[in-house]
Parts: sequence; structure tokens; C-alpha cells
Amino acid sequence: MIGCAVALVLLLDASASILPGEWALQRDATAAAFEEEGVLRAIGRDGGVAVTALAFSDGVTPMLGWRHLRDAEDARAFAAALRAAPRGEVGGTDIGGALFAALRALEEAPCAAEQEVIDLATDGEAPEAPVHAARAAAEARGVVINALGVGAPDAAEWLREHAVTGTGFAMLAEDWARFRQAIRRKLTLELAAR
Repeated sequence: MIGCAVALVLLLDASASILPGEWALQRDATAAAFEEEGVLRAIGRDGGVAVTALAFSDGVTPMLGWRHLRDAEDARAFAAALRAAPRGEVGGTDIGGALFAALRALEEAPCAAEQEVIDLATDGEAPEAPVHAARAAAEARGVVINALGVGAPDAAEWLREHAVTGTGFAMLAEDWARFRQAIRRKLTLELAAR
């Protein structure tokens, strides 16, 4: 199997608390981050990055299958496909189930990654025991979980306490209007600062 720098699973919150306009902003801002210069530079190094996207609520809906991004053209094609991807099921916020689905997805990555990363974005909290179990499974495999909480300051604190792995980080977007800047910075850190 060929090598790559990062295998990245994007987890986008599709739960009922996310209004249609907020979903579109979350999806489109995540896509736009793959067109930013800092992210494009990171993608162009060390064998590129593999990326897949999942939408989660009570269940998980695949948005885009794995793509190996090696250059700006690959990244822009991924961004365009993500903008057209489905939202899927609208329901509760099963963060633990989403993290376990992301771990399973990493087993199907198209390249041998130096680092495996789960990128979680959510405006909610969830029952703690399944989230803790998923985090423990990730840590046992050396998978990094980073998170972006949207809303009150304690959104990031909850994610930091319950979902993020020891080597991961949590960020905050105070509202959806600030999500675009936050996800761009988050992806730059995940891909460039490995």
C-alpha cells in the first residue's frame, strides 16, 4: 500500500439541532477549507492526505468515500464533491457512535498514513459512556480525535473533557457565522502541524 501523511475522517453534525441553513454552512465551509492556501500546501507534501466525510446524527451517513488528495486539483475536486454531498438522517446526536464509525472508516483508508485523525464538528453533547469508549478505542490505536464545538464556551470544554484524545485538541466557534474561520484553522493545524 502506498504511503500518505494523514488519513482524515471528517464527521459533520447532521442532528436535528442543526437547521438547514446551518448544515449548508457547515458543509460548504468545510469544503472551502480544502481550497485555502495553507491546507493546499499541506496536502502537497509527503504523499498527500486521504480524506473521507461522514454525516452523523442517531446514525451515520457516508457523504464522500475515501479520496487520496495529492495536489490542489485533487483538493478542489474534493471540495466540489463535498458541497454536493447528502446530509442523510436527521435525529439525535450520537457522538460515540459517530466516532466508532470513523474508526471503522479508517480501516478502509487507501494509503498507509503516518497519522490517523478524526475531525469532529458538533453543536451538541451526548451520553458520555459511549463517547469515552470510542475515545479509549482511538487512543489504543494511536488515532487522534480533534473537535470543533459550536456555541457556548462550554461546547469546546465538553468535547475536550469527553471526546478529544490526549494528543488532540478542541476549538470553539462561538456561532455558525464563525465556523468558516474555525474549520479552516482546524484543518490547517491537522494537516500541516503533524
